[in-house]
Amino acid sequence: MENKNHRTTTLAVLRSKLDATSHLEVIHEGGYSWSAFFRFQEPATKKEIDMVKVQMSVSLPLAYEQFLTYCNGARLYQDDVYGQWGFHLYGTRELLSKNVERKKPYVEAWPASYLIFAESLGDADWLVLDTSQYTEDRKDCGVIDGDSGYIPEEWKEIARGFSDWLERLVVAQGAKYWRWY
Repeated sequence: MENKNHRTTTLAVLRSKLDATSHLEVIHEGGYSWSAFFRFQEPATKKEIDMVKVQMSVSLPLAYEQFLTYCNGARLYQDDVYGQWGFHLYGTRELLSKNVERKKPYVEAWPASYLIFAESLGDADWLVLDTSQYTEDRKDCGVIDGDSGYIPEEWKEIARGFSDWLERLVVAQGAKYWRWY
């Protein structure tokens, strides 16, 4: 099965499990059960994606571009009661401004190949595409855990590609599986 169909299928199945208010009952570590909220934006156009690539002077991995053509940003596993959990995946309208804003404190310590694509809600952590670490087929690139308690050079790769990261997040029911020890 082609990657695009595989990824789109994962998101489509996830969306099909949501109730009428876009919630899904999930179970986290220790058996804690709660109702997570989801919001998927309308798909991005090729023009919107091309504009971001020009504005940011970056090539986006095909896997992330395919995500944007499925939904131009999303809220996944959001705690819409207390706001202490979930993920905000950026769409084309936010990528540039969020990257400019978030990179400022790091100045020269920020690797040029890093592109923030999401933030963890309830803390100051980010998820970063490392565009210097492409997969062998050149369709995807490494995902870095932008742990705000550390400087960028200490951040760790948590998935070999955006596709892997997204699928594992869904399977782990929104838990930060990359921090399970």
